[in-house]
Amino acid sequence: MYILSCNDIYEMEKEVKSIYGISETILMENAGAALFNFIKKTADKNSKMLILAGPGNNGGDGFVLMRHLRVNRYNADLYYPVNDNKYNKTAQTNLNILNNLNIPLYDLSTLNNIDNYNIIIDALFGIGLKRNLSGIYKDIIEKVNQTNALKIAVDISSGLVSDSSEAAECVFNADYTISFSTLKYCHTLYPAKKYSGNVITTNISIPDNIISQYKHDIFIDEYNKPALKKRPADSHKGTFGKVTLIGGNVEMAGAVKIAAVSAMHSGCGLITLCHPNTLDRNFISDIPEIMTKSFDYNEPALICDFINHSSTVYTIGNGMGRSKAVKDFILHILKNTLKPVIIDADAINALSLNELNNIQSEAVITPHLAEFARLINKDINEVKKDKVKLAKEFADKYNIYLILKSAETIIAVPNDKVYILNTGNTALSKGGSGDALCGLAASLFAQGYSLKNTCILAAYILGKSAEKAVEKNNPAYLCITQIIDYYNEVFNEF
Repeated sequence: MYILSCNDIYEMEKEVKSIYGISETILMENAGAALFNFIKKTADKNSKMLILAGPGNNGGDGFVLMRHLRVNRYNADLYYPVNDNKYNKTAQTNLNILNNLNIPLYDLSTLNNIDNYNIIIDALFGIGLKRNLSGIYKDIIEKVNQTNALKIAVDISSGLVSDSSEAAECVFNADYTISFSTLKYCHTLYPAKKYSGNVITTNISIPDNIISQYKHDIFIDEYNKPALKKRPADSHKGTFGKVTLIGGNVEMAGAVKIAAVSAMHSGCGLITLCHPNTLDRNFISDIPEIMTKSFDYNEPALICDFINHSSTVYTIGNGMGRSKAVKDFILHILKNTLKPVIIDADAINALSLNELNNIQSEAVITPHLAEFARLINKDINEVKKDKVKLAKEFADKYNIYLILKSAETIIAVPNDKVYILNTGNTALSKGGSGDALCGLAASLFAQGYSLKNTCILAAYILGKSAEKAVEKNNPAYLCITQIIDYYNEVFNEF
């Protein structure tokens, strides 16, 4: 599903008007009709509805919706700024139609009975808003948010900025958002996403082949996720690749063990867990399917040789610690191995931007926001504000695949696009989730998936497994090894 910037949406609408003859009148009519069709499927006809129409084109969409509702005998009222608006010709035409039909309309300044409505439709501001709500609009939205009414946003919730993940002090808190033509970044990025509710994208006569011509990113869901490969009947363990996991220490042995379990339950053929010789091999003895190999931090060349000759892909960093010996070991491995690598946890912390240039192989790096901020020398609040932009710049500059972990997952593919996923829930807000993602990604790549599809599928499968787990368990109760048990259900849905 496409995600476009505000400016590209404006340019696209100009193009379809000038080249294809799809006028603003058609687009506004289709937008209002799409809203009506959603309400018709969702709401009881006896519901009392309130449309809040703003001073611009979003208000025009509200006027079209009002006409459809009243013509079809729905109980709806519309309030708009009678003396403080900037309607263009199309919006004004739709307002005139309502007046010609003698449909009662009311001034926003007289609205004082918000609690009387079962459904409230926010058509106040759209993608053009670049400031915080104030005055009467802020007062109305604050009152609306306190009601128990079903809340529906037209294109985006008033108070959000289309291209931003940020949420202002006052934002319409929608249960549903009906988005026109494409998703907007505020629909997919937290904290703004919290105010969008369930987002439904509807076509208003702009074909996908036109939308795809504009610079865009991609939202991944169950409809456009990569397909899983079929496992051939004449396969053997070598068919599905060899994963090497490097990690662990006495204090954090569980991290690399979680990565190994995640890899084991996602299809790879062979797994070798490389751990420091100070860590007893018996920490993994309860999982007989996993082979082990110990190492001395002073002899990284032995592990490099093993990876280069006996691995399809390797991971490094899970539960290793941050001592100088560990850092030197990690940097040596990354500089002297030729097989693709998933870089996680303490391996991320061992790196600087300059050291990224020493990585000899294809690489995926999997930081959370704080790790990413440290790596690129930015304040974490700056990262939160511009996470898509910064992710793309990083991937392109260093030719590294980035899985940026947060409430959403942002995957930046070098010289390609950004892919955003909203799968998952608070059950993943616990130690070990990143380790599971790391092992899962390594397992998928070992089986022959491209690095792009590896990143997308790993984030999707882990998130969906958490969603499956929460269907039967409280998220506070769950731990990551229980969530891994739900991989099977997710695989069976592909």
